[in-house]
Amino acid sequence: MLAVILDLQLTNWKVRDKSPPGPPEVRRLVNEALMKYFEMTRDSLLAGIELAEKAASIGPDNARAKRTLSITISMGVAFGSLPREPGQIERAVELAEAAVRAVPDDEIARCILSFALESSGRIDEAIAECQYAISLNPSYPTGHGDISMLFALRGQVSEAVREANEAIRLGTHDVIDFWRHHGLVVALFAGGDDRRALEVARKVVRTKPGFVRGALYWAAAASATGNNEEASRAIHHCLSQLPHLNMANVCPGFVPRYVKDHHHARFLEMLSRAGLPAS
Repeated sequence: MLAVILDLQLTNWKVRDKSPPGPPEVRRLVNEALMKYFEMTRDSLLAGIELAEKAASIGPDNARAKRTLSITISMGVAFGSLPREPGQIERAVELAEAAVRAVPDDEIARCILSFALESSGRIDEAIAECQYAISLNPSYPTGHGDISMLFALRGQVSEAVREANEAIRLGTHDVIDFWRHHGLVVALFAGGDDRRALEVARKVVRTKPGFVRGALYWAAAASATGNNEEASRAIHHCLSQLPHLNMANVCPGFVPRYVKDHHHARFLEMLSRAGLPAS
């Protein structure tokens, strides 16, 4: 049943998985890990990591197991399931690199590597991986969604908005549609379109309340538009999820840093105005 659900998801994305599935037990563990990944809560991501670790230990050369462990680790850090420690992201990068070496034309692995590179602040390298994934499969919504976020972080607002809208069009309201809308928020905020950023950020938080990155942009956009009460409410929502969140660890940490200093400074200023604690 899990395999059928995942195959249907790939069909919707117009993706044919090019990485060998491996022996039955590895395949089962990978599929279970991915189902936990797609739930995208802090608890489900921890469960996904545990399942992917088992798959990788049984099939240490299996590319699917490696890329699955990579993305569950990277997303676990993004959701606050795992502490942001130097070794976590480096391991995610190494696992994804190994999956790409094993199957170079696997667009899924390319995007997973891109996300791990983004998490380590290697934005230009991450963009190159996304571009390669899109060249392999122009209809893959994750490629367009991930590169929209990267363009946004680099301050290429028009490119980011274009790619986010293309990802949303291709994604057909699937389980990670909130992530593509979040990429649009990051781009709109960088471009100073704070009202539109706030509208889309509200949608992201309604769809995925446990996604603290989304709630942080909700707070920043609300603050930037003068909705101070809403901004304060957004910060309280963030702190209810991650009580230790503060100005010292938020970015880079839970949120990737904008490349340009003025975008980064403005984001932090709005979070401070919204009431994020200093430490």
